[in-house]
Amino acid sequence: MRVTTNGIGYFDTVRRKESMKALRRLGLIAIALLLTVLLVACGETTMQGTPANTANQSMNNGNATTTTNVSGMMDATPTANSNMNTNNTGNMMGGIPITPTIVGNMAAFIHTGKATIHGNQVNVLMTNKGFALYYYRADTMFKATCTGQCAHDWPPVLAPQGMMTVSSSMPLPRQLSVHQTPNGAQVFYDGHALYTYAADKQPGTATGRAQDMLWYLVGFTL
Repeated sequence: MRVTTNGIGYFDTVRRKESMKALRRLGLIAIALLLTVLLVACGETTMQGTPANTANQSMNNGNATTTTNVSGMMDATPTANSNMNTNNTGNMMGGIPITPTIVGNMAAFIHTGKATIHGNQVNVLMTNKGFALYYYRADTMFKATCTGQCAHDWPPVLAPQGMMTVSSSMPLPRQLSVHQTPNGAQVFYDGHALYTYAADKQPGTATGRAQDMLWYLVGFTL
């Protein structure tokens, strides 16, 4: 009887030890699974936050898609964000200086120049009198919506009477065209109606850029 009792006690002890080992294994597996779930969740949160941060940085920098040619000259004019307070490095205060490009056909209707915006030189369009040309972001392709009082403040660029095409002082990467609008035979560049700004009193200075966050200089590739 003692042998039997001792045998039963021994096997009970072995079973308890095996049960404890199994519980410890299950506990370790559960902890490992929990850590894996937490790591995956943290990784997803980090990835979801990245685009927003990138977008915010882009907006804070006031950047827009631009193209640069081999000489380092930008052909598209960057747009401004609503927090911009500008100066001669690309802002509204004091205006943006534009240096006319003295090459090509000086008798042409549309001339070109170089504007300094955010420290970069940008190729822009000008009138043959040296005034900056603007496009209106509220316009749609081949449509001019700035009419009436708006056109008084932002005079449309109209082709000379009877002319259905206009010339440029140098070859441009986009096409100039003339279309009838409520303003008359208005000149378009790459489908965008062209305007000047009545407050630009001096040739070679653009004071209208980023007005109402809708008006921008006409770059070679907009």
